[in-house]
Amino acid sequence: MENLGHKVDYLFIEHKTKSNQIHIDHIKRYKPDLIWLLNPFYISCKGINSDTMNFIKSKKIPIAMYGTFNVAVPYMEWVDKVWRKIDFLFVLHKQMEIDLREAGINAYYTPLGFYPSQYSKKKYKKTIDVSFMGNAMGGIPASMDKRVMYISSLKDYNIRVYGKSFIKRLKDINVEEYNGHQKQRQVYARTKVNLSLPFINSPHPFYFDKYHQKNRLYEIPATGNFLLTVRNQEFLDLFGEDTIGFYDDNIESLRENVSRYIKDKTTREEMAKRAYKLVHQKYTYQHAFNKMFKIIES
Repeated sequence: MENLGHKVDYLFIEHKTKSNQIHIDHIKRYKPDLIWLLNPFYISCKGINSDTMNFIKSKKIPIAMYGTFNVAVPYMEWVDKVWRKIDFLFVLHKQMEIDLREAGINAYYTPLGFYPSQYSKKKYKKTIDVSFMGNAMGGIPASMDKRVMYISSLKDYNIRVYGKSFIKRLKDINVEEYNGHQKQRQVYARTKVNLSLPFINSPHPFYFDKYHQKNRLYEIPATGNFLLTVRNQEFLDLFGEDTIGFYDDNIESLRENVSRYIKDKTTREEMAKRAYKLVHQKYTYQHAFNKMFKIIES
């Protein structure tokens, strides 16, 4: 926001689910033209209490948010409780935009991005056939966790998994801790097939056929390396099949495509080059915030 020429005041929030943290006095002190929330919990958990919200609305100060849904609650259940209180709602999921617009919410599909300063191009000797980096999500038992199932199906490929929270969820799979962007860049660069498993661990059937956009969708191509993710129309519209690899949402297709791309170095490298160019042309966070501020200013 500052790089785009805006003056930004930051209000420190102790915890996103703690109530009554944003007061009328804050609004009077900063006199904002726009209030930007990091996530919807500040409304759903009353971090902004009702008096403060009424004051904001009385002063006609717009509220914006750029983010995702809470997997513990079907997002349509928050139409009146949360989304209708946000004037400019920038969401990461195309279907969410469609559903909320039909409900009268001012929603705009705005994909994730990456910071070029954090994810520069890296090239190492490819010593890892397939890897996955991320954190296990709670909400459902490990026996129902699709990411655990899909990773486990690749144990004969000597898959490497990075993420401390997977240690208790994965059996017969070597899991390592990791920390920081440098480690991520190194693993991405040493891996032939960087795996994305954008499944939503939620007890609600509402989310069973939906996928999360994850930062690695952009960060792996940004380092000049090859990404394999699940096939769905939203991701195809973002990248196309000539830039990243896709597998259908079943284990057989996953294994087939992992095998295919491990063996095909030339195709992997050609696709990674195209994906690298694409994300730098369209999918940095600078691009995303440029788009969002143009919508607000219009």
